[in-house]
Amino acid sequence: MEVMFEHSSKTRQRFDLSVVTLAPRERRSFGEVAVTPYPVVHGESGGPFLAYRVEAEGRIISYSADTEWTDALIPAAQDADLFIAEAYMYDKMVKNHLSLKTLEAHLPAINAKRVVLTHMSDDMLGRVDDLRYTAASDGMVVVF
Repeated sequence: MEVMFEHSSKTRQRFDLSVVTLAPRERRSFGEVAVTPYPVVHGESGGPFLAYRVEAEGRIISYSADTEWTDALIPAAQDADLFIAEAYMYDKMVKNHLSLKTLEAHLPAINAKRVVLTHMSDDMLGRVDDLRYTAASDGMVVVF
């Protein structure tokens, strides 16, 4: 707890909390919700860096997290109802981050029904009006 939330072990919580370590590529169920983490690439320090596939109520939501392209994103997001993906740059390659063009090259293999882009640089934010995908925004609610 202290590693994730400093001073949390000394704070009295008003709710039940259970912290569970998830192993990459190991599907875990929590009641009606199943979560599978997949290793992604975001540098050498810290980590592990993980994308998540969440299955609940017959739907799949996947989140790429902060990462450069890795083939682990294919099973993480395959056939997802919603894939929330980083698109830091439009076409420029930046270490530890995805560009939209790199992501688009792999979207046919992923076959997600809907893609929402997040973690965008000024390069991407200047293009949001011309994108074929929804750009995430603060307070955004996605209904499906």
